[in-house]
Amino acid sequence: MTDKDTFRQPFAVLRRLGGVMAAIELTLGALALLTILVLVFYQALQRYLPIDQIAWTGEISRFSLVWLTFVVAGLLVSTRGHIALEIADAIPHPMVVRAVQVFAMAVVAATGVGLTLEAWALVTTQGIIKSPVLRWPMSWVYLPVLLGAASITVRAAVAAVDVALHGPVLRETEEAAA
Repeated sequence: MTDKDTFRQPFAVLRRLGGVMAAIELTLGALALLTILVLVFYQALQRYLPIDQIAWTGEISRFSLVWLTFVVAGLLVSTRGHIALEIADAIPHPMVVRAVQVFAMAVVAATGVGLTLEAWALVTTQGIIKSPVLRWPMSWVYLPVLLGAASITVRAAVAAVDVALHGPVLRETEEAAA
């Protein structure tokens, strides 16, 4: 094994771990989206059909929307699905593009740290407050937010290091493909 292989091995492990985490996040996001779809549709049926009203459908739908937002946010960072400065990718100097992308990922990671700290504060302090209908401790509701914020932080930091070491990630455009 060469020195280069030893250097690349941790990145291979991180990529595999990132792939597993991406699958978990995507599955949880799909479940949250399906929950929203089913429960909001059922709420519409409750309004117009003579069926029993279920109060918790609105509460779970709102929680699922929050969970969906934060659970897949880390995945969006990894797949460049988040807001990005793509105009900077067209700069003809690769080192400038690299610096812009590293800076952008560092800002996302710093924002993720702030979100993680605030989510941690909510998880640790809001356990005494209960949700209105289901009576769940609100700390349970904020736990997926904490996990999503931590995912944003870790994925952005890994992406910043990856771009710093291996160069900028450029998106394929229609002009470049033609």
